[in-house]
Amino acid sequence: MKVLGLRCRVAPEIEEFRRRGAQLLRADRIAGRRHLEFAVQQAERAMRRGKSICNEPPMEVMVRAAATRQIGTAIERLGVRGHREVALVCEEVPEELLARYGCTLCEDVLELSQEKVQGLMEAYGIGEEEVEAAGGCGSRAEAVQLLVLERIALMWVE
Repeated sequence: MKVLGLRCRVAPEIEEFRRRGAQLLRADRIAGRRHLEFAVQQAERAMRRGKSICNEPPMEVMVRAAATRQIGTAIERLGVRGHREVALVCEEVPEELLARYGCTLCEDVLELSQEKVQGLMEAYGIGEEEVEAAGGCGSRAEAVQLLVLERIALMWVE
């Protein structure tokens, strides 16, 4: 699957993308490209093993990226309604939809940044003590990314 960062002139409608087998996610809630690549890997693994939470691969990617088994929570955490900076996960890029919403490739929106840290912590329920405990891994942002990945990985043991 392809993972792209997009900046759109108009906030895209997710249903049009889902009908084409693509998933849109809020870019400000993505802890770097690694986060999405890991979620895609975990979703594909779950589908192959018959352990998926959802019947549709795009939605499986969303629940994995959101680190939750609850579809409603995943939509609340990563839903794109009203957002113009989004992540696109797809097999084939729906070029006509990108044109319709004025979307251009913008990998910057996927980057892990200090500006994203507080929002990520709130969205994924990450506390200060956890960040401090994981802090030996590098920057504060890198610690948050590792904690998000851990939450995705732990979905296998819940």
